[in-house]
Amino acid sequence: MSRPTSDVLSVLSRHGLLPATVSSLLAVDLLAVRLDWSERASFAFLSWNLFLAWAPYLLALLARVLMLWGLDRPWTLAPLALGWLALFPNAPYLLTDFIHLRRRPVVPLWFDAALLALFAATGWMLGLLSLEIWKRWLEERWGRTAAWAFVAITSLLCGYGIYLGRVERWNSWDVLTRPERLLGAMAAHVREPLAHPSLPQVTLLFALLLPLSYAGYEALLARVRRH
Repeated sequence: MSRPTSDVLSVLSRHGLLPATVSSLLAVDLLAVRLDWSERASFAFLSWNLFLAWAPYLLALLARVLMLWGLDRPWTLAPLALGWLALFPNAPYLLTDFIHLRRRPVVPLWFDAALLALFAATGWMLGLLSLEIWKRWLEERWGRTAAWAFVAITSLLCGYGIYLGRVERWNSWDVLTRPERLLGAMAAHVREPLAHPSLPQVTLLFALLLPLSYAGYEALLARVRRH
């Protein structure tokens, strides 16, 4: 096996491709059961949200391959890092899909709760896996303090991104298709943050949840690697 191929396989193995794939397939299969059972399109949007959650993870995997090949130069990693940062909120965003949980015809509530939980857990896992790649790279170069500062800032921005998506219904591609309107909305948030009641709550909630869950993930990962 050639060195480049071996490096790619190593990245895929060490950064959770198998569990991410298995969890995603289980989620999609459960969704298919639900759609067939209800004969309605309820929750069909979950498949699209899961696809968007995979986008930052795949960008992070590509960045990791470039790092291993010694191609981690600013002009190679910067576009991937910016793309990843813009798309990263799509992964934990799946947790907010619980807003759609309510009694519906035919399918029991507990089934829908399990379905949403599986998609949310998969999205959260994809977020942590991609965050770990960038955090480890930063820690290797600038130390643990700088790496954790990156986690904290990313989590804060992610919380804000989730607010933009869930509450104000902006999409990731609006950065490219409607940049002026998006920047105008963001400027209004900076000028009058208290005029948007959900803004601080949603942003701070995810700014706390992400670092806490990542700290638990990192501790578990370290323990597994020691054994």
